[in-house]
Amino acid sequence: MHREPNRIIPIRLGSAYCFYLPSPNGAVLIDAGGQNKEHHLRSVLTVHEHDIRDIQYIILTHTHHDHVGSLAEIKRSAGAKVFVHKDESAFLKRGRTPLPKGTLLGTKTMVSIGKMLRIGSYPAVEADFVISDELQLSEFDYSLHIISTPGHTAGSLTIIVDDDVAFVGDTMFNIRPDTVYPPFANDEAALLSSWNRLLKTSCRLFYPGHGKPIERAKLERSYEKAIKHVK
Repeated sequence: MHREPNRIIPIRLGSAYCFYLPSPNGAVLIDAGGQNKEHHLRSVLTVHEHDIRDIQYIILTHTHHDHVGSLAEIKRSAGAKVFVHKDESAFLKRGRTPLPKGTLLGTKTMVSIGKMLRIGSYPAVEADFVISDELQLSEFDYSLHIISTPGHTAGSLTIIVDDDVAFVGDTMFNIRPDTVYPPFANDEAALLSSWNRLLKTSCRLFYPGHGKPIERAKLERSYEKAIKHVK
């Protein structure tokens, strides 16, 4: 079943997107953007005739500051439960996740500067549910299959909806015309294994945290190109 595009509400909270998935049984929010963006989330939801208190679950693709900065505020306002991978629950609890490695010369330099400036902290949150490898949720009017897709970080997760669309966080970036390869990744071999896992699904569309949705054909081309260079 193809997911109706108007049932997915992308909301840019700072430099990264979060995604609101409504349902009569309660909504799911994927990621929580940069800090101090809870008010903007409320405003966007109001325009779409939704309420922040409709959010039942917040599922994190990973715990970098640009994806969890407003999590504490949103969790408190919504009364929502938070899902995170086990490899990042301790980072979330302490409010700081190490910056990832750069995959390009320029991004390696950015990471070095970021470490010197101690960028990466955010308001701490204790997760309600910790995921090891995968989890299936079926209480909404769509199915949610959460799977581990390490590479960008060890605890990166992908959320697959109705076996049709996937929310991949920073496992892919759609900011360059020729590739979806992320400018930051801690384990590039694991990243490509995760891409391969995603290509074995029936998903036709992939929503990254940065950039527009990615069609399956672009991921396939990017994978074939990258597999030749990453050992």
